[in-house]
Amino acid sequence: MNQSTASTRLSRQFSLFALTAISVLAPTVTLAQQFPMQSENCKLSTPGRCAAVIARDQIGILRSPFHIKKKDLKWVLPFAAATVTSFGFDRKAVDQISTNPSQVNAFRTTSNFTGIYVPVAGVGASWLIGHFTHNDHLQETGLLAGEALADTAIITEMMKYATNRVRPDATGLPLESAEFWPEKMNYPAGDSFPSGHTAIAFAFAHVVADEYPSWEVKLAAYSLAAATGFERLGGREHFPSDVLVGGAVGYLIGGYVYNHHSKASTSHFSVMPLVGGKTVGASLSIH
Repeated sequence: MNQSTASTRLSRQFSLFALTAISVLAPTVTLAQQFPMQSENCKLSTPGRCAAVIARDQIGILRSPFHIKKKDLKWVLPFAAATVTSFGFDRKAVDQISTNPSQVNAFRTTSNFTGIYVPVAGVGASWLIGHFTHNDHLQETGLLAGEALADTAIITEMMKYATNRVRPDATGLPLESAEFWPEKMNYPAGDSFPSGHTAIAFAFAHVVADEYPSWEVKLAAYSLAAATGFERLGGREHFPSDVLVGGAVGYLIGGYVYNHHSKASTSHFSVMPLVGGKTVGASLSIH
């Protein structure tokens, strides 16, 4: 590798780290104070307010890398270790997954159902049933779950374009698969990192589980989200690290939305990012 190629690669890696740091979820209490919530949550009848709430969430997310503290390392390190480990075994893990077309297609179809259709339908059903039965709690669940899905979709898309990771193929593993910013491919080369389906499923699950914190609801919600991650792997759409980080991002966004917007919440979520090398981590604290 000549000096020019090494310099180009270093520049791309730096861009990857910087952009990923910006797009990883990390709202803080300080940011919540800087951008106080309106006294009333958004409603379908007030789309402008809903847009403002989501925009406020995004501002907090984008500014969060500037609020990292040393104490957050106690939360960052375990997740960072798991992420680094998964990066090291990504290609080997996917190489063990069947390339049988019918099996791959079945997993992909099922992941669309559990990772997209169920959460979206759940949002609509919760709001409609809550509205017509005058059940404010159920209606709030639909609204907050919808907000969490919107925030998650925005953040994961930002991360996908920032990291530019090549997906695995349904029939094999091309040489560039799993690479971030591959040198021999034009931008955008891929959108593998993180798994958007998994992120959406976990964001939805977290809101529902917090709104209805019985063990039965939690088991059902998180089982569905975990199944989505498994299905994305079985469908050869993602690598293990994509699913791991996607699930974490979705879970944290769901928790953030609930803790900052729910009428029942008395806590605040603080999440801090860790980006270094090809490591993506996050710290968590509850106040």
